[in-house]
Amino acid sequence: MYIFIGRGTATFDGTAIANAVVKELAENIKCRTLFSTHYHSLVEDYSQNVAVRLGHMACMVENECEDPSQETITFLYKFINGACPKSYGFNAARLANLPEEVIQKGHRKAREFEKMTQSLRLFREVCLASERSTVDADAVHKLLTLIEEL
Repeated sequence: MYIFIGRGTATFDGTAIANAVVKELAENIKCRTLFSTHYHSLVEDYSQNVAVRLGHMACMVENECEDPSQETITFLYKFINGACPKSYGFNAARLANLPEEVIQKGHRKAREFEKMTQSLRLFREVCLASERSTVDADAVHKLLTLIEEL
């Protein structure tokens, strides 16, 4: 039997709430705060904000590749500057002894979500470019290719 515990919000709700909290802390409250999140879009949103500094816990990855089952990860006790280059959730799941079948299904679903996110990002870029009358044919082609793959 598996028991899953969540925070009770959908990804978009969670991202919106986290974004609002960071904005309030950085722009209105202006206090020192350690804010931990797994929402990578916040990194993009606040990477240029002078009131926010990005950092993450260092780790050592051996055999880094697309398939997390081939990687060995060691989390280090060292805080370093900058955004975390990628998520290591599947490695953490393995360390927590989740069944390999569950981890692999999750990895496949994550790749689907990533393609969907890329498609939406490209769609947004194409829409913005069309408003400026500067549509890039290569971006449109990439978008159509990603949509076909979905």
